[in-house]
Amino acid sequence: MNDKVIELLGTGASLGGVVLSHKVLGSVWTRVTGNPPPAKNPDPSETWTAIIIWSVVTGLVGTIIKVAVHRQVAKMEEKKEKPKASSQAEV
Repeated sequence: MNDKVIELLGTGASLGGVVLSHKVLGSVWTRVTGNPPPAKNPDPSETWTAIIIWSVVTGLVGTIIKVAVHRQVAKMEEKKEKPKASSQAEV
């Protein structure tokens, strides 16, 4: 595959993974706390503790997903660049 295609697929997978994780984390947050996760413009009744915890958890998970995807893309590019070893010795 072309390097640009691999990069675009990696970016798409990264974004998709972050969106999916955000939905899953939101569902878990609601189940655990009984409240929806803090919004971008938080309700004044939401505590700073909840806002900070939500931000840290979603930021941490999102970063882990992005790094994992980019590492996988780098491995794919590295494999592509390495010439395959021949089973026969060169003369």
